[in-house]
Amino acid sequence: MDYNIKYSVECLLGIERAILSTLIADNSFDKIDESLKIIEQNDFYYQQHGVIYNTIIEMYKNDKKINENTVFLSNQQNINEQYYIDIITTTPLTSITDYLKQLKKYSYERQMMIVAAKIKEGNFSKINELQDIKEKLENIENKKDLRQIDDKFEKLISSLDLDIQKIKDKKIEYLYDNFIIKNDITMIVSRPGIGKSLISIALCNMFLYEGKIKRVMYLDGDNSELTIKTRNIHLLKEKFGSKLNYFVELSSSNLVQIISELKKKDLTDFLIVFDSIKNFIIGDRNNHKDVSDFMNVLKILRRNNSSILFLHHQNKLNKEFNSAFAGSSAFMEDISLAFELRKNEDKQTYIFMPIKDRNNISNYIAFTYNQDNTLIKVDIDYALETKEELEIRELIINFITNEEDKPIYSDILKYLTNAGFNKDKANKIIQNGKNRYWKATRIANQNNKLVFELLDSQDNSDKSKSGVSI
Repeated sequence: MDYNIKYSVECLLGIERAILSTLIADNSFDKIDESLKIIEQNDFYYQQHGVIYNTIIEMYKNDKKINENTVFLSNQQNINEQYYIDIITTTPLTSITDYLKQLKKYSYERQMMIVAAKIKEGNFSKINELQDIKEKLENIENKKDLRQIDDKFEKLISSLDLDIQKIKDKKIEYLYDNFIIKNDITMIVSRPGIGKSLISIALCNMFLYEGKIKRVMYLDGDNSELTIKTRNIHLLKEKFGSKLNYFVELSSSNLVQIISELKKKDLTDFLIVFDSIKNFIIGDRNNHKDVSDFMNVLKILRRNNSSILFLHHQNKLNKEFNSAFAGSSAFMEDISLAFELRKNEDKQTYIFMPIKDRNNISNYIAFTYNQDNTLIKVDIDYALETKEELEIRELIINFITNEEDKPIYSDILKYLTNAGFNKDKANKIIQNGKNRYWKATRIANQNNKLVFELLDSQDNSDKSKSGVSI
């Protein structure tokens, strides 16, 4: 669109004078109200006309008499007498609606010209403002030239409408069952130093080994080449060759170049890992627009059939640990799954806790890590158990084993509290261990007394691990 002014200034001034002359001669509620709904002081081309318009409106709001003399006298110090004479000698209009709309239209055209000039100078943040003014200009008549629905419209809608058969055929595919979804975006967050990178590369190793994906693009903006060596990632590179592309210590321009190329490719059976996401945000990770812009890039990669995994940091540790991720909420808006990763130092286990599950398919999942970049899935209760909880559990087992008579709940609880353990903690372990390490049975001929005994063939450690190393 050409943003030059398409009207004669003299014509515009004639419109402005006619509006003001009419409002001075006939300042009824209808005309004032109509004016307020359509125009404002800044819409007048001549600043002096805007001053006179504002004077009329203020007088009306304060119930002051409005005529040729009172308007001038009310703001004599700011109203130019010659301009005012030109206005009051203009013939008033019977209806000013069309003139008001024309004035507003010219005002929008001038605004567009100013904003377009700023964009031309490189201020691209003004693009949305230009579009907003353009839409207001197009709707100035408060009516649209509505057309009948035709074949062209139907063809467009049909091409974009929901494909029922495609949806029926759609099914969730996993890179890891009930954990990482194929061809979707997954976020993993944790505090620094927990092991996001460590576990992520092990997952990549597993996915490649099992043939769940054909190629990994791992964009590492956090770690150094020395760290990579200590994690034996170079051995994985030797193992998988071009199936594993690992990018480390690259410049921002190199990373942008890689992403730009990936946006143009068919990425079927690809996994792209961003470690960590803060290195790829252009702008401020706390700014919703900046984050949304990059999330749109991830959605393009997903549309190109890639699976996406990005790692992110949590907020700094306060008095109590805050599990929220750092930065804008936009990180969470366009993803299906997000996990918080925690590490149990006592068991050296890594626990993934769902913090977003759009498809309602995930649950807690836990692993142990091996130095050859492999993982073993472990029972979640085992993974979460602390050293203290393990000690309490072993005490309960020993107590039940060594008692001549089957103990009741109060016997076990008293034994643990006498040993110095917190009552609530002890109760939790007793309850959680039911039907897992011991069972509680009611004895009918002893007033339904509830007694505890160990489960048969109990192995407290071996049955906690449910996966195999890969």
